[in-house]
Amino acid sequence: MLVAAFLPLNCSYAGQAPSLSVLDAQQGFLQRSIQQTPFSAVVGMHSVSSIADDKALVWHIYHGEIITPIRGQQSGDISYAMLVEKGEEAVLPAAPVLLTLCLNENAAIPSDFYWPGTGAEFAITPELLQVAQLAGARSDQTQKAFIMCD
Repeated sequence: MLVAAFLPLNCSYAGQAPSLSVLDAQQGFLQRSIQQTPFSAVVGMHSVSSIADDKALVWHIYHGEIITPIRGQQSGDISYAMLVEKGEEAVLPAAPVLLTLCLNENAAIPSDFYWPGTGAEFAITPELLQVAQLAGARSDQTQKAFIMCD
């Protein structure tokens, strides 16, 4: 089962700014995520729906619009699926987010992409956007195998 997680840039302890080592780690993880998924972009999410998978699991299907392409599809609307436990709330980000996603090849799931798990959504900062754009520009456009995707 895929586990959803959000890696906030503003994680801190007692109101302290994140340390440089935390920021460096997040930037490195973002770079690897872009290299190991076929789609990355800044996306504004506008809706989410849910469909049952079985008695214990549900697919949340998120719909949004590409604002800034990084890797893969360059414009338009996209959708991605996230498998969660039944009863888990679907959270729609209020602001655009940087996503790294895998291609969905399962016709039973009505989405273009699927959420690969932890580290697929990043808050947007100028530093992270620059890291993402450099990683996207340096990625192998002919790549077919992606470690973060099944």
